[in-house]
Amino acid sequence: MKSLLLLAALLPAVAVAAPPTTIPFSNNETITLNLSSMDINRLVVQDDKITSVTCPTGFCTLPISEEGAGVDPQGAALITIDVLEPFTLYVTTQKGRSFGAFVRPLAVPAVTTLLVSTDRDTEQAAKFERQSPYSETLARLIRHMVTDTQPDGFLKQSVTSKPSPFGLFSLQALHSYQGESLTGVVYHLKNPTTQAVTIEPDSFYQKGVYAVAFSANRIPPGGSIYLYQITGR
Repeated sequence: MKSLLLLAALLPAVAVAAPPTTIPFSNNETITLNLSSMDINRLVVQDDKITSVTCPTGFCTLPISEEGAGVDPQGAALITIDVLEPFTLYVTTQKGRSFGAFVRPLAVPAVTTLLVSTDRDTEQAAKFERQSPYSETLARLIRHMVTDTQPDGFLKQSVTSKPSPFGLFSLQALHSYQGESLTGVVYHLKNPTTQAVTIEPDSFYQKGVYAVAFSANRIPPGGSIYLYQITGR
């Protein structure tokens, strides 16, 4: 019984770590931050590193690292608020993100804020697009579309669309693959006529189309094939 009372007496002295406040943001947006006016605050950008924080003169204090930036070795910003009135600071990151934060100083313990970008990171997609000669990159992307696999960094989405006429054919978009500068689209190409039709690839090249490929070069009456098309974003 005495041991239980002793444990109960000790419990209030045990510090319970508060989870970070998670806030979504997009590039060039201004978000709202509630930060402590009593203690050091920590700002973290998920999967990125903060490279600079700019406050109005005298409104906040940033520790200076060996590199001369007010961030720690992990890329998080440590900020002490020096005023009680709201103000706006600006943040830039290693991956080129930039956004503002309207800060509301509060008399609360230190706040850790996890900032999560809602913008898609296209770094891996850019690497896929640039690691091979241009024509080979187009061929590799088409192979992914044919095999229904997703290149690193690309965003695959289902496309909701109705069939539309395209010359003799009925054309319906099914899936899109969005990279940094390239977009691939898979189409269902149907021949509604009573005659077999031989595909002429040149008729599918329009302005902005970089490459096309087909699952077959001939469509039987009432039959269908798949068209794979690559355009710029």
